[in-house]
Amino acid sequence: MMNAESYPEFKDLDLLILTHNYPTEQSPNSGIWIKRLWGDKPVMLIGRFKGFLTALRKLRKGRGTVIAYWMFPAGILAYLSGRPYILNCVGLDVFMICPSSILSFLFRPVLNKAVKLVFIGGHPKNVFEKRYGDRYKNKSHLIYLPVDGREFN
Repeated sequence: MMNAESYPEFKDLDLLILTHNYPTEQSPNSGIWIKRLWGDKPVMLIGRFKGFLTALRKLRKGRGTVIAYWMFPAGILAYLSGRPYILNCVGLDVFMICPSSILSFLFRPVLNKAVKLVFIGGHPKNVFEKRYGDRYKNKSHLIYLPVDGREFN
């Protein structure tokens, strides 16, 4: 199973996971793969629209690298925070933003400032590259969702 040790370049970083999709009491399976991947790293849960300014204030006070899941809203928050961030492009975010010329243009600063772009699966990466070409090739990485086969027995 994949976990944080699968990414040695992140091992010694002071990380904060920024996402709206993470296991809670009400939704124990929501974003379970993020929890399995990063284990005990601190997480800041954000609403898609609610609490945006509160989350931004908290991010600006912190330090270390942010792992932002989804281009929106986490990618925008990470960009505005002034902290270094790794942007994880999961799929739906890519499929919503890349087909739109306007949204693709507006997201360029977020993409430019990211330390790395991590694509969760080949199809989102292909859609992204169709829109942006090789512009972000040097900082783009491809991973696949961690799967625990025991869950299918």
